[in-house]
Amino acid sequence: MEFLTVKDVAEKWGYSESTIRKWCKSGLIKVTIGAEKKNGHWQIPISAECPKKKKH
Repeated sequence: MEFLTVKDVAEKWGYSESTIRKWCKSGLIKVTIGAEKKNGHWQIPISAECPKKKKH
């Protein structure tokens, strides 16, 4: 499975890195395999979908 960094996901979805980290920690970002922390960094599955509507 391919993973994205918090920075990559923040840019892709249009939210701050802190918001993405908060969503990871709370379990809001969900797919078959959810976001997980490896070596102190969140690894977000490339197939994850934004849990909220994109900011305009």
